[in-house]
Amino acid sequence: MSAFAVFGNPIKHSKSSEIYALFAHEIGISKEYKLILALHDNFHYLLHNFFKLGGLGANITSPFKENAYFLCNQLTERSKKARSVNTIKKLKNGTLLGDNTDGIGFISDLKRLNWIDNNNHITSQESTTTNILLIGAGGAAKGIVPMLLNTITTCHINIVNRTFARAQKLTSYYQEIGYNNISCLPLYKLRYDTNKYSLIINATTSNIYNTIPKIPSVLVNPETKCYDLFYTKQDTLFITWCKKNGSNYCSDGLGMLVEQAAHSFFLWHNLFPTVDPVINHLRSALYI
Repeated sequence: MSAFAVFGNPIKHSKSSEIYALFAHEIGISKEYKLILALHDNFHYLLHNFFKLGGLGANITSPFKENAYFLCNQLTERSKKARSVNTIKKLKNGTLLGDNTDGIGFISDLKRLNWIDNNNHITSQESTTTNILLIGAGGAAKGIVPMLLNTITTCHINIVNRTFARAQKLTSYYQEIGYNNISCLPLYKLRYDTNKYSLIINATTSNIYNTIPKIPSVLVNPETKCYDLFYTKQDTLFITWCKKNGSNYCSDGLGMLVEQAAHSFFLWHNLFPTVDPVINHLRSALYI
């Protein structure tokens, strides 16, 4: 029986076991980590059985992060704010602690890229307020919003989504729990938006469908940081579009993937692994 696993659907493409193995080798830990394909009908049973049979920790990926939230006995503050769980640790008393490392993984990658300075400002921005455009209002967006609002000094997040009602729902939730520096806008109204965005984040699944979010090119300038939570062998379509429209600062989500896994590893083992060699290894492997 594996001590650690990741649950998701689909799951074959997951890099989690490879990342864990690289972290474990560095730290000197020998624990098996496996991929578990789950369905909505059996996710609860598979997760419960995994821990019953000796599992110590689990990662949860799409589409089960919100389900996992309700299956934990205890929750970290960041998972409560995200209302989703991507990491579970079995405590010594047998109860399950749920955490969400997506947001802290994203912030950690922005720092790795030197896009955040020591005062928690986006680097090279001209205005005193950091305007952030978040494209997408699904699970990926939910995981990163609270950490952005808690970390970036004097920031304001504007959410746009193909379905405006979802953007409104997500915005209302964060406003209700005390965040006033977040708003939303119908996608078509972006053409009239006069905000200058320091950071634009693509949290949609548009790359899967070979499309890009329909945002005005005028929002991008040479200093605009453009981040795609998705990653591919070459530049994602979104990054290609951002570069074409002048951005000198673009990154895909591979770094975030490794960073959030490192924070999961820390939760389980109380040891923080080195991320750069793992990011470089995975990046190189994409081209093989």
